[in-house]
Amino acid sequence: MINQWIELTFVRHGETDWNKQHRIQGQIDIPLNATGFAQAAAVAETLKLKKFNAIVSSDLSRAKQTAEPLSANGPQIFFEPRLRERHLGILEGLTAEEASQQTPKDMSAFKNRSYANTPAGAESMHDLTTRIRTSLTTIHHKFKKGNILVITHGGVIDVLWRLANNIKPESIEKPIIRNGSIHQLIYNPDSKEIFIESFNKTNHLDGIAALDDL
Repeated sequence: MINQWIELTFVRHGETDWNKQHRIQGQIDIPLNATGFAQAAAVAETLKLKKFNAIVSSDLSRAKQTAEPLSANGPQIFFEPRLRERHLGILEGLTAEEASQQTPKDMSAFKNRSYANTPAGAESMHDLTTRIRTSLTTIHHKFKKGNILVITHGGVIDVLWRLANNIKPESIEKPIIRNGSIHQLIYNPDSKEIFIESFNKTNHLDGIAALDDL
């Protein structure tokens, strides 16, 4: 029934120095920079009048630090490791340019979100998708209903977009997902379907730098 569906407000974490350098983070734990903290404050200001039943966050520092201003006058943050960014193996720590020069096949597999080819030592797109679906089930079982605020990473939101739009695994199409962006989704726990109400909202970041992708 529709009243069992869950509203999910997803936020991509604020900017880090590695985002600014176009350096691939994956699951390396990099904190926000000054711009990232400003983006987190802007998100909190935008959402301050919205009531959330729960706040769920990836346990990586850049997500935690984005979540903290949002929880100042709201629920305690529940940390969900399955909302971490994709582990990117050999690519982690390299800039996009370095990766393209040193290991072009791995970089191509990452950029194209390939299900057929996985960068060396990385989490496959299939495993990432399974992990994200499991995290949605966990959120539903723990909170049951209401609007849930979720702070996570670009790779996670990218997969949600693919699932919601029934993007074929072989497609290289990908959305823009900026640091500090807000995405409103609906999740049906019975059918496991995901519906997008709004995506990549960034008007609250006017005047603040907002990077996408890495």
